[in-house]
Amino acid sequence: MLRLSWAPALCVAALQFWSLALARKAPNMIWIMADDLGWGEVGLYPAESPHGRIATPNLDQFGREGVRFQQAYAGYTVCAPSRTTFFTGRHSGHFRALQLNGEELKPEQNFTLLPQLFQRAGFRTGAFGKLAPLVSPLRQGFDVFVGQVDQALCHNMYPKEIDTGDGTLNFKLSGNIHSPSPTRERCMQSPDSYNYTIDVFHKEAMSWMRQVAQTSQPFFLYLSYTVPHAGGWGDAPASPEQGNPVPTDMGYGHQPWPEVEKDHAAVISYLDDKVGDVMKQLKALKIDEKTMVFFASDNGAHLEGGHQIAFFNSTGGLSGHKRSMYEGGVRSPTMVRWPQQIRPRTSQFAWAFWDMVPTVAELLGVTAPENDGISILPELYGQEQQEHDYLFFTWIGEGRSGGLGPANGDGARNGPGYTVRKGVWKGLVPHCHDTKNWRPSWADEMKLFDLESDPTEQRDWAKARPELVDELKRLVMAEGLSCMCYQCGFSDDVMSSVII
Repeated sequence: MLRLSWAPALCVAALQFWSLALARKAPNMIWIMADDLGWGEVGLYPAESPHGRIATPNLDQFGREGVRFQQAYAGYTVCAPSRTTFFTGRHSGHFRALQLNGEELKPEQNFTLLPQLFQRAGFRTGAFGKLAPLVSPLRQGFDVFVGQVDQALCHNMYPKEIDTGDGTLNFKLSGNIHSPSPTRERCMQSPDSYNYTIDVFHKEAMSWMRQVAQTSQPFFLYLSYTVPHAGGWGDAPASPEQGNPVPTDMGYGHQPWPEVEKDHAAVISYLDDKVGDVMKQLKALKIDEKTMVFFASDNGAHLEGGHQIAFFNSTGGLSGHKRSMYEGGVRSPTMVRWPQQIRPRTSQFAWAFWDMVPTVAELLGVTAPENDGISILPELYGQEQQEHDYLFFTWIGEGRSGGLGPANGDGARNGPGYTVRKGVWKGLVPHCHDTKNWRPSWADEMKLFDLESDPTEQRDWAKARPELVDELKRLVMAEGLSCMCYQCGFSDDVMSSVII
């Protein structure tokens, strides 16, 4: 029998050629992730306060040149579960059945992740900054990584070393090793003597982008900054949240504000400068019109390290905040820019992080893994867009204002709940009634809000529109969703006993 020993190699070569052909038609993509940035903390979003607005001129310009989403959502109300939805395309209502814990995502779990779609299409891929929930970047879709794998250690803005490669603490920051122990005063008085993690992530990312731009391959850059999340001047194994470390006051030093609020404003303006530099680099490399850039936050505004969300109206008037089931906990100031391809405008289309997997798959012409999302490419192109059947989030307690959800004791005592949005209507259940399986049920006490006429969720329509409450309950029950929460302080023993 004639053996065609060259046939497998030929098939592989053909697949590689096809992948590269598809890649050449698709744009480069950059996803810039802010950490705990409030919906109202970008200048184009509404957030008047007695203390004025935080300056974000580069983000404002970015938004004016692209699509500004008014009702885009992160994936969750805290960091790692939100990013889990981004990488997997699955929302938290399915985490339990898929054995996702919302904190770590390991290669042996065999999920096809968003960066792996880019690799399959012949893209170069790089991740810089906060990586959670991924634990092994080089086996989970990235060719290159420099950043911090441990999400707690991301609080350390002046550590002695950070991670590279497949997540090993081996990138030494000599300034932080050889200089006196970092403090706010020392780091601001002598910024050149210390290594600020945001500067390191950004420098390494821009260097990698310049190198890749010289090749014929397109690229996916995941640039995940760790601000304005509260942080500190500590080092591993400590990870204090002492405020908002930043090398310079960015012109806010003269303001008669608390120190933490000066730093909070400064770190957002510092982030804005980094985004401006990304745009400058794209133009200098003459790939601006070949690159689709997303900007988003992984959850709502935080109130940690001494910062108060009311000081700058960080939520833009939305109820809630990080660790909340209200809109202020999950809405993101998401904007997308692709010159000559995306028409600048404001969009009211509602979508969430888990839509990125099907969106990227359609953009690249590859098969998407099973997911909970829809492609938003039509909306980006200004075409007729399919609406979501529903958007679903879990958490614990309410957290409308002040407090941190489970930290106030209410959530930890009564258990997790969920929110479901269909069209303009949103149902909010602070605590699932089914305490055996933690699933939605007819017995759930649901609040009902009209997000079109009442985006700040002040009027509860549940008694006036019981048929809508029933419709939302019927929907989530039929979907077989779990209301289990993640990174929420709920008992691990209770979670492990849940019947899937």
